Amino acid sequence: MAAATAGRCSKARSVSPLDDLSRECGKLYTDIESIALGRETVMKLYSRPLSPYSSIVRALAYIKDVPLKIIAPPPGFPIPEAFRAISPMNRIPVLITGSGETIVESVVIAEYLEERFPEPALLPPDSKDRALVRMFARITDLDVLTPMMKLFELHFVPKRNNAEIDAQFARLHHGLAAIEARMAQGPFALGNDISFADAWLTPTRFIFNNFRAMTGRHDLLDAYPKFDAYQQIASQHPALSRVWGEMTDGLKISLTELEMGAA
Repeated sequence: MAAATAGRCSKARSVSPLDDLSRECGKLYTDIESIALGRETVMKLYSRPLSPYSSIVRALAYIKDVPLKIIAPPPGFPIPEAFRAISPMNRIPVLITGSGETIVESVVIAEYLEERFPEPALLPPDSKDRALVRMFARITDLDVLTPMMKLFELHFVPKRNNAEIDAQFARLHHGLAAIEARMAQGPFALGNDISFADAWLTPTRFIFNNFRAMTGRHDLLDAYPKFDAYQQIASQHPALSRVWGEMTDGLKISLTELEMGAA
C-alpha cells in the first residue's frame, strides 16, 4: 500500500496544481523511506473541523490519546480531484498509518484505532454488549446523520423537492426515536462507560443546533430530551468538548466563507 501511495503521489507531483498536496506527497516519500528502514512514523489523519465523519475519528483518537498529526485536505467542496493522490475515494476522513497504509471510512478507522490502541476500551468485553454499542453507532450514522446531511442539501437547492424533504424528515425521526429509546441518562450515551456511541453522538448532536436554525424547525428535538441534553454531556468530557470546540470553530469559518461568497 505504501508503494501504491507513492505511485499516486508521483503522478500528483507532475500534474497537480495544488502546491500543498505536492508538499504533502513529498512528506509521504520521506515517510515511506522511514518505513523501508523499519521506522514507523506518526499516523496522519486528513480531516476538516466541521466534517462529522472526521469528527467521529478525532473523538476516538482524543479519548485514546492517539499520537496523530491532523492535516487539512485541499480547500474546496467537493474536495478537488487531485486529493485522490492521497485517497482513491477522494473523501475524508483518511488515516495514513505509521506503516504507510491508507484507511478510509470513519467506521473502519474507528475499529482500527480500537484494536491498535485498546486502552481505554471503547467497546465492552461482552460480545452482546459490543454488538449493541455498534448498533447504536450505526443507527446514529445511517438513520440520523445521513438523512440530516441529505436534508441540508435538499433545503438549499433552487427547486425544492418537498416530497423528498418530508421522506427524509420521516427517516430522521425514526432514527432519533431509536437512539432516544436506547440512550441512558448519563454520564455517557449508553451509561457509565464512554464508548463508540459517544464518538458518533457528539458531532451528530452538534450539527443539530445549526440544522434546526437553518431549516426553521426549532422544535425538532422536543420529543427527544435525552438526545437534546447530550450537549451537556459532551461539554463535560475533555476529548468530546475538544471536538465540539473544533466543530464550533469550523462552523464559524464556514459561515464566514458563505457570507463572503454571497457578497
